[in-house]
Amino acid sequence: MKKIKINRRNFFRNLLYWSLTLQFIYIIFRLLKPGEKNTDLEKYYDAGDISFFENGKMYPFGSEQFYLHRLSDGGFLAVSSRCTHLGCTVQFNVNHNRFECPCHASAFNTNGQVLSPPANRPLDFYPIIFKNNHVLVDINHPVKRNRHESSQIKYV
Repeated sequence: MKKIKINRRNFFRNLLYWSLTLQFIYIIFRLLKPGEKNTDLEKYYDAGDISFFENGKMYPFGSEQFYLHRLSDGGFLAVSSRCTHLGCTVQFNVNHNRFECPCHASAFNTNGQVLSPPANRPLDFYPIIFKNNHVLVDINHPVKRNRHESSQIKYV
């Protein structure tokens, strides 16, 4: 019987070769494996139970970069927290009841309409649906708009 002699260099070369080969095979199988079907509801952010939101209040969702406005008549409107001028993050000023951009002083009303330039169009809004008494916001598809329309407000 012939004895196989493996030195350290050959051992590590073979180890590297086989690990790269196995990684390549794994990547190929992952690419060929059929993906799991996404349901339409997976693209929506669950903002919470409808009863949580009081009429006439603004709710910030900073991690998702939007504000959820519960209008005094009970409607919902989700507006982006990114200024349409240069993309700075707007803040809601409770004292003035408006959004204000700290970068260039643009201001927007509670529906996102421009009150003072340099922004020249309203804040983007996000589509909303209701499911199981929850407000679901489609944060993956902001809608650019030239003006605010009543159809952008959603009612339960």
